[in-house]
Amino acid sequence: MWITRQLTPNFRQEYTIDHKILDSRSSHILEIFKSNDFDEVAMFDEKHLMLKKYLFMEAELLAHIPLNTISKPKNVLLFDSFNLEIAYECMKHQVAVDCVQNDRKTLDSLMSFLPHFQEVLTYRNFSLYQQVIDLDIKKYDVIITDSLLPLHQIDALSRMLSDEGVLIMRNHHPLLEEKAFVDCVGECANFFKIVMPFFLNLSILSDKSYLFASKRLHPCADMILQKIDLLSDVYYYNAKIHESAFVLPTFLAQKLKNIAKF
Repeated sequence: MWITRQLTPNFRQEYTIDHKILDSRSSHILEIFKSNDFDEVAMFDEKHLMLKKYLFMEAELLAHIPLNTISKPKNVLLFDSFNLEIAYECMKHQVAVDCVQNDRKTLDSLMSFLPHFQEVLTYRNFSLYQQVIDLDIKKYDVIITDSLLPLHQIDALSRMLSDEGVLIMRNHHPLLEEKAFVDCVGECANFFKIVMPFFLNLSILSDKSYLFASKRLHPCADMILQKIDLLSDVYYYNAKIHESAFVLPTFLAQKLKNIAKF
C-alpha cells in the first residue's frame, strides 16, 4: 500500500505503508499508518505528515533553540500544533507551557503516537486551552507554532511576547516554494528586529523550514553554551546543530540580503 501527498502542483511524495491504524475526523482529518521504515506515519488533512521515528528531531530543535538563547525563560506558548513532543522538550527547562489547540479530538487521537503524551498532559506546569482568548493576560518568553501564519496572527503573537521574547514559526520550504519562503520572511521582518530562517539538518523528508524572530536576542550570538551542556536526554540537538541550523547556502543568503534581519 502507498500514501501520497501533493506538496506543490509539480512535486509529490509517496510512502510505502503496511496498514491504516486510525482514521479520525473532526476539524482535521487524521490518519495514522503503520510503516516499516518510520514506525508510524500520521497524516493530517491528506497533506501534512509527522513521522513517529523522527519526532524528536523537530521537537528538540524548535524547543531548545529559543530556550537556550534566553537566560532565564519562565513560560512558553505552543500555538496550533499537535506535536506535544515540543512541549515535552520545553519542560526540560523547567518552564510553564501553555498550549492552544482547538481540535481536542484530533489531539487525543495521537495518544499512542506521541511518546510522551501522558507525561505532557499531567505535567504540573502544562495547561491546555481551546482558544487564545482563553489564555490569562501575560507575556511569553517563547512562542512556538508549527503553522503557517497570516500577517494578522504574526502581529498578534508578536504583541504577546516579553521584551526579550522569541517567536518560532513555520515557513515554506525554500526549494519547493522559494517565493512563498522569501515572502514569509519579509512579512515577519515587519514586526521583529531579528528574523532568521533555520532548518533541520536532515530535512530531506520535510516540506517546511522555520523562522526565528526576536525583539532583541540573536540565536547564535546569544546562544548560552552552559545551558546546552547541561541538557540531558537529547538525541539530535547540540551546540553545533544549533549554530548550523542557521547556515544558509549562498543563493538563499543573497535573496534574503535586504529582507531577513541577521
